[in-house]
Amino acid sequence: MRIRQATEDDLEATAAIFVASCGDLIERFHPQDRHLLPLNPDDRMSMHRHLFDTGTVLIAEDEEPLGFSCSIVREDLWFLSQLWVMPGRQGAGIGAALLDRALADGEGASAFAVASSVDPRARTLYLRRSMFPMWELVELEGRGGGDPLVETRPLTEDDQPWINEVDRGTFGAAHPQDHAWFRSLGGGWSLRRDGHPVGYIYVAPRLMGGDAIHMGPGAVTSAADVGTLVGTGLALAGDAPVEIHVPSANWAAVNELVRRGFRWGDASLFLASRPFGDPSRYISAGGALG
Repeated sequence: MRIRQATEDDLEATAAIFVASCGDLIERFHPQDRHLLPLNPDDRMSMHRHLFDTGTVLIAEDEEPLGFSCSIVREDLWFLSQLWVMPGRQGAGIGAALLDRALADGEGASAFAVASSVDPRARTLYLRRSMFPMWELVELEGRGGGDPLVETRPLTEDDQPWINEVDRGTFGAAHPQDHAWFRSLGGGWSLRRDGHPVGYIYVAPRLMGGDAIHMGPGAVTSAADVGTLVGTGLALAGDAPVEIHVPSANWAAVNELVRRGFRWGDASLFLASRPFGDPSRYISAGGALG
């Protein structure tokens, strides 16, 4: 086996590995999600291309690709976006080798983090590399509706400077390259009061297909506006099924969503080499981008 830097020609292979490995994970740990199978590799291509353009994608191969990793560095924060190994080749050290190479490529970062699946082998892998549990990333499912609680307007590139400051205080680093990709998918909104921004939210169809709307990422300048963030995002989603990934440390958001009838879905575990940011004012983009 060898590990090498991926080329753009490898992206179809990374999408295929994801579909096979994630499908296996669903079968073993999330039988309630079997209705999502079979997954479509085309649904992942946009994200994998974005990670290739703005991060580091590694391929493990023998005669053919066996696994891959994607990691990104945003300011001084390193984040593992993807680590997948083909079913039947797991448990042979391929994931560990990919992770060690990815960590080496992040040398100089002040924090290392990942949102781990429920697979205990993955969690042990991260624990052994000094990434420890911070909070759960809870997927909540329900329906949109209601009226916006503040003024909204579509996000543009001109909003990026204030978004950077909000992200440094919540996400832990500015990541304008990710916002450029989020905006390309549509559904980005600035939340404003008295003409001034109080936060942002993205509300768009989920990348994995289906009729659900994905809500996030989102963040606010003040913890007092977490309810405003949730309520306005749900209003923008309209009367559609909504999925949202919320840090368990964001009690206000979890409380508001449960009050509105949302149900607990799955949960991943956020691990990091040190605390950073403020998850109590943040709604996640999902596990692949924090």
